[in-house]
Amino acid sequence: MDAAMSATPYRTYWSAWLVLLAITLAMVLTGSPPVLVAGMMAKATIIALWFMHLRTERLDLVLIVLGGIFATSLALFGLIAPDGWEMSS
Repeated sequence: MDAAMSATPYRTYWSAWLVLLAITLAMVLTGSPPVLVAGMMAKATIIALWFMHLRTERLDLVLIVLGGIFATSLALFGLIAPDGWEMSS
């Protein structure tokens, strides 16, 4: 299969960008910790699958990368959120 036949249409990237924008707006408007964590994980997954082209890779590689992304997201939230709670008090 040549590159022209396997190219992803721009509509797919625009759709992914709009979903990322909607998730970001939901995170900003709600600001609750569960929504923030879920939003970070969802956005990282969308970026990895569509913009890093993991959706076309083997399942074991995808699961390893997504597991790392989820662990990093949780670690970042755990390190950053307590600072935000201290500032709001």
